[in-house]
Amino acid sequence: MNIRHKITKLIKKNNKPIRLDNFIEEILFKKNGYYNNNLPIGSGGDYITSPEISQTFGEIIGLFIYDFWLNTINSKFNLIELGPGKGTLMDDIIRVTKKKKNFIQDCKVTLVDINKELISLQKEKLNKHSLINIKWKNKFQIYNSLPSIIFANEFLDCFPIRQFFKKNDWFEKFIDFHSDEDRFFFKNKKVKDKKILEKLKDYKKDGVAEISEKRSKYFDKICNHILKNKGMIIAIDYGYFDNIKNYTLQSINNNKKSYLFDNIGEQDITAHVNFKELIKIARINNLKIKTYCTQRQFLINSGIILRKNNLILNAAGIQKKTVENSINRLIDENQMGTNFKFLIIQS
Repeated sequence: MNIRHKITKLIKKNNKPIRLDNFIEEILFKKNGYYNNNLPIGSGGDYITSPEISQTFGEIIGLFIYDFWLNTINSKFNLIELGPGKGTLMDDIIRVTKKKKNFIQDCKVTLVDINKELISLQKEKLNKHSLINIKWKNKFQIYNSLPSIIFANEFLDCFPIRQFFKKNDWFEKFIDFHSDEDRFFFKNKKVKDKKILEKLKDYKKDGVAEISEKRSKYFDKICNHILKNKGMIIAIDYGYFDNIKNYTLQSINNNKKSYLFDNIGEQDITAHVNFKELIKIARINNLKIKTYCTQRQFLINSGIILRKNNLILNAAGIQKKTVENSINRLIDENQMGTNFKFLIIQS
């Protein structure tokens, strides 16, 4: 049974529309879902991430992680990546830290992913690091009490969201199906849930809101782990801090925006991350907000311009332009520089 048929059957069976987050959950994560059966990253995929654009991205993060470990942990620890894509970021981090004294010997690497094709690519890329203890898990689950450094690049945006808007009262957007016209459509329902209404008090009187209960629950879990065992979280994603003026939910097919109800199960669905909510969760867990800034600010403050100039100096011919264009893409204010944010949390 394909995903589209499964969802229509669910709506018809219950004789009522389904919540948007449940609709997204079915498409992305359930059996035969997009993240279980597609190769979404890079050439031929639906999107490309920073580690695939330039190796300097992973190198800078790797040295930042090493510096934190050296000055704060300096003993055995967990290095955990959530949603590691093709394994490029972890590969670059290991490459720049493997000669650092004791770091690799003390490091227990865990990659958390559910996509079999991506896991295969990760293993192929990371197999060369034979001296490192690397494990794969399909969910965040740590069986030891060691300090942990947890990082996630373009992971938190994939969590399903609910959408709301206010016109005197708050309404929520649901998904219904028109049998005669064989199509999905949005249906608005007045919000009556007291917990949701309480949460919506944080938003503007008139406007829109996107809430991901699943993202908040997941982030609370990793914050709680850091609270108990010490360490650091690095969350990198496109997102915002204050209220949004327009919905951010988007579907992506072949690196282009597409319509939510098209190509069901064959395109990515994401929403911008509410970093204000993540910071709130971290503070509830008594963790420290070390940094919240744009990707541009973090990379420039970490020396990416100097690194770019050195690479260009040693590059030949067309490589000079390739290096310059790729790094500019990461930091340019009109590209990834300001849309993407870095949130760094420490115990």
